[in-house]
Amino acid sequence: MFYRLLLKSVLFVFFTTGVKAAPFSHCPSKAFLFQGKPVTSYGVNLVTGSYNQIEDDPGMNANVNGLGFNETDRYLYGFNTTHFQLVRLGSDFQIQTLNLSGLPPQTTFYVGDVADHVYYLYRKNTGFYKVDLSPLDSDNSAPLTAELITSQAQVRLTDFAFHPNDKQLYGVDNNTGVLYRFNPDNGDSLAIGNTGETGTFGAVYFDVNGYFYVSRNQDGKIYRINLSTITENSSPAELTALDVSAVKFADGPSSNQNDGARCASAPLIDTDTESNIDFGDAPASYGTTLADNGARHLLDGETYLGLAAPDGDYDGYTGSDSDDNSLIYSLSYDDEDGVNFVTALETGLDAVVRVYASRTGVLSAWFDWNRDGDFDDENEQAFTNISLNAGFNNLALRVPENANEGGSWSRFRFSQQSNLGYNGGSSSGEVEDHAINISRPNISYRHYPGENSWVTLAYEDKWPETDDYDMNDVVLRYRTTEVIRNSKVIRIDISGELQALGAEYHSGFAVQLPGIASSNVNPLTLRLLHNNIRQSYSGTNGADKYDILEPGTANAVIVISQDLWQHTSSICRYFRSEIGCSQPTTFHFQASVPLITPVPLSAMPAPPYDPFIFGTPGLYHGDIFSYQPGRELEIHLADQAPTEKFNPSYFGLADDTSDAANGRYYRNANNLPWALEVVEQWQWPSERKTILQAYPQFRQFAESKGRSASNWFDSDQSDSRYLFH
Repeated sequence: MFYRLLLKSVLFVFFTTGVKAAPFSHCPSKAFLFQGKPVTSYGVNLVTGSYNQIEDDPGMNANVNGLGFNETDRYLYGFNTTHFQLVRLGSDFQIQTLNLSGLPPQTTFYVGDVADHVYYLYRKNTGFYKVDLSPLDSDNSAPLTAELITSQAQVRLTDFAFHPNDKQLYGVDNNTGVLYRFNPDNGDSLAIGNTGETGTFGAVYFDVNGYFYVSRNQDGKIYRINLSTITENSSPAELTALDVSAVKFADGPSSNQNDGARCASAPLIDTDTESNIDFGDAPASYGTTLADNGARHLLDGETYLGLAAPDGDYDGYTGSDSDDNSLIYSLSYDDEDGVNFVTALETGLDAVVRVYASRTGVLSAWFDWNRDGDFDDENEQAFTNISLNAGFNNLALRVPENANEGGSWSRFRFSQQSNLGYNGGSSSGEVEDHAINISRPNISYRHYPGENSWVTLAYEDKWPETDDYDMNDVVLRYRTTEVIRNSKVIRIDISGELQALGAEYHSGFAVQLPGIASSNVNPLTLRLLHNNIRQSYSGTNGADKYDILEPGTANAVIVISQDLWQHTSSICRYFRSEIGCSQPTTFHFQASVPLITPVPLSAMPAPPYDPFIFGTPGLYHGDIFSYQPGRELEIHLADQAPTEKFNPSYFGLADDTSDAANGRYYRNANNLPWALEVVEQWQWPSERKTILQAYPQFRQFAESKGRSASNWFDSDQSDSRYLFH
């Protein structure tokens, strides 16, 4: 008996006085999962559910549970359930036994976490304890003492975690699925609500935004519970009013012995390294961003749609640029090349979709047939677990007869996994979102410049002065769609997205439809959307409200916005025009202009029609004007006549050489314009860098009125030193 006691003491001294392992160098974005005996450690990507083994030899034949990440010293702490000891692990994932007293003897703890340099342990019907870890700062073999918080521990838990905002512990009762909050000061518990899921949730985590993730041992499913609105001031009534439904987020590893920990202050996706996750790019309502549990895939380099592997994304993109614009993500490129619609999507008829797969795999796809902004309705999953061969695959589907005609979206997910939903994570493959048009057999569409492409509109707002001539004062993506029935246009759709505002002057944006009478626009069904929200007016200024269909003009003038600056804010002086000031776009729009009397195709004005900017009413617009010109100031594309609202006395001021009698408008003596249409997604000059510096061939193009240097806007014709990036 003495020999066994002596041997146990020697072993204890060995583990407590061994070389101190180095802590983690930073707060990791991955979650850690411990399984088995001897315990094997895994790194888990909560975004996709993918995981990789980190270490299977922890230096001791023991299981470790009750894990918590200590952000103070950057060690993992846990409970050795084999030898009933408190342990910690550093970046080498080797077990170091700590000198702890005060816990009930021969008692195992499976529930634990760390906050503010204190380790907390919990066991049903045993108690809730805490251990001050600060003595370890000076001596890694310092004695530690467990202090009983309360012996009232009645909730059946297998893990809990600290919320980053209110510093309270949260866990799910395995039997009932009820989410509880625990006060670490006195052990009081509060039942918040039912998550709708039961099971052994052996690993739970928080992210920096306050989302709670629970991993079920039996099947490895990872669920997310939205606790992001909780603050340190949240009352019990506010907590119990929350919707705490558990939403499936990803598929992770299953195990009968599971515990996890994570640095809660770390983002789920590490933006300091190149992303290996692919997201979709449909509008936000379809579940595209990570915050909305958007569809996402871990890039395995083998499973993808199209000829080239997709690039990685840090999140889903929901604007017109999608994830294929280098101005959003400098390493991104056009990877939405795996799906092609061979035939039109016409209600009640069959359609053919050609899909190119890099290898064998499983495809599922969804179509928003009723155009309500989601893929959640009956019959909207058109393909379910379709096996694809490497190369081209022709797939047939029937468009429902009750599908609503117009623009909509589709989502294609290709993976080595089956039974994927339209959202959530996948451990392999790619997601491609594609805009679609659903038409009835006698309706067609004519897009400019194309169904999935854009022109760039760029304006210099200093007219009639040339000034800095950087052509970035207003920059937009722009597209038009004509809805055609029986060779006549019945509706015009105008879409766009604000790209840059490189000016202190405030400008509005509108589109004149030459030859389309204002009286021919149906005001009852005229529609303007700002960021997918329907607008009643194009803008307001106090009690003043401005109509979308501008009154007092012969041609229809559709006003998109009275002041573009009202739709965005900038991290710098200007919006996306200064070098180093890249940020996401924040404003996109769609105007739908129904015509009372359809217009023959031969009588339609040529797109892009006549998009122009104008001075925001009541605001200063330069010393050249003796008063605020407001709506009287218009800047159009070269040789486009202004509307009746324009003040013609401004022609000929400063550098302008307009001559209405000869159809010359908005040009200077060298034919240089104050507005441009570029038939591609063009990269504009940076602030105070002239377009002549950024695109040296532009002068020749403008002075020749387009007869030479027609490719002046190509990237290989630019000087990148002067471009915005």
